[in-house]
Amino acid sequence: STIKPLVAFAALKEGLISPKTEIFSRGYIEIPNPYNPDNPSRFVDWKPNGWVDVYSALAKSSNIYFYALGGGLPKNEMEIVKSASGSDKEFLLRGLGIEKLKEYWKQFGLDKKTGIDLLSETEGFLPDPEIKISRKKENWRLGDTYNISIGQGDLVITPIELISYISAIANNGKFYQPFIAKKFITGSENIISETKPKLIKNYSDYDNYFKEVQKGMIDAVEKPYGTAHLLSSLPMKIAGKTGSAQINNNTKVNAFFVGYTIDNPQIVILVLIENAREGSLNAVPVAKDVLEWYYKNKL
Repeated sequence: STIKPLVAFAALKEGLISPKTEIFSRGYIEIPNPYNPDNPSRFVDWKPNGWVDVYSALAKSSNIYFYALGGGLPKNEMEIVKSASGSDKEFLLRGLGIEKLKEYWKQFGLDKKTGIDLLSETEGFLPDPEIKISRKKENWRLGDTYNISIGQGDLVITPIELISYISAIANNGKFYQPFIAKKFITGSENIISETKPKLIKNYSDYDNYFKEVQKGMIDAVEKPYGTAHLLSSLPMKIAGKTGSAQINNNTKVNAFFVGYTIDNPQIVILVLIENAREGSLNAVPVAKDVLEWYYKNKL
């Protein structure tokens, strides 16, 4: 689910939705089965979330909302869309689609190494119809688009790629080169070289869309229904997003939390707990301890 802020950004920028477009989550949507009309395909939310707009969809992590953004909705489900503009229903019939989703993934660096100064960095894997046919000899289905729109399926992202893109959201579209070593010095403490912040991409022209996504990530902490509401008691303002990554053929779950400080923005945090339960139960308490320590000892 930590991919959802990027899906929201793409949908806003492409004009697929407005921030106030609402979609109703009764807990599932049904896709007609042309071969067996009495047995439609059902795609579920993690719980019924009611009416959600882009802010509450991010805060609650509604799967239904992001299924619609990524893969669109069939005509039989269009009554769950409510918008102020009136044009959103037309757009939500088709969604962003796999090609447009992959375009944004690449723009945000999810298909390549960040270049961090660590050995053996790996890179993400971005699925598409051609790759699925060549690897699995299977056609791409709507369900594949739904799954990757919420970060599941064959989509693979490394933690450093993930925190890099979250940092860009925190910076209103500015990507900086990540690094570990700040400087290299001799034994006599003469500086050999020093690493300076390096801007590598700049999408700040779209800061109005980033700000809408930020509001949803703030609501994830500040609203009582937010999946990271535990952090609301911290003495500083936090934006965040929880997530649960299924691995090993869905036999294990990795819990994620990504977030950043707002009032005095100095730190972006990613907490990964392997073979755990979902992010709000496991990763958020760890994030709280780290951020609380940071506030007391650094700020």
